[in-house]
Amino acid sequence: MRPIKDRVPSAIRVWRVAAIIHASIPRTVVRTPTVIDHRRDRAQRPPDDREIYDLALNILNVFVEPKRGATGELEPIKCFRGLCSSFAACHHVDFARDFLRGMPDEGVAIPTATIFAWIEHRGRRAAAVAELADAEAYLEVLSA
Repeated sequence: MRPIKDRVPSAIRVWRVAAIIHASIPRTVVRTPTVIDHRRDRAQRPPDDREIYDLALNILNVFVEPKRGATGELEPIKCFRGLCSSFAACHHVDFARDFLRGMPDEGVAIPTATIFAWIEHRGRRAAAVAELADAEAYLEVLSA
């Protein structure tokens, strides 16, 4: 199996057409929202939180895929459609805040290298928090 870095484009493009957010990745766990409005004078509405969070979940799931029988960050979590990784489920709101919120109307292109760096930083941070929690629990047992 080829590493995931060989299977993703150099950047993930995100754009809006008729108030629907599109991306250059497959929607693996949450369907693409459908908005039908035939009024010509209707102003384009900004995407709501759910649409942005759903897209963030899909993007992270492409980069950190769930593995059957895995635990930790790769543990599969049931979603609307299919499975996402525990990592994607835990961090998609932060990803949306860091990359998608406030997206300009013409869209954005997020370099793949930037996404991998963000994921690696989150993974190290989560490991450090878990290590700190283990140390605090150990000290609590010792002091009891």
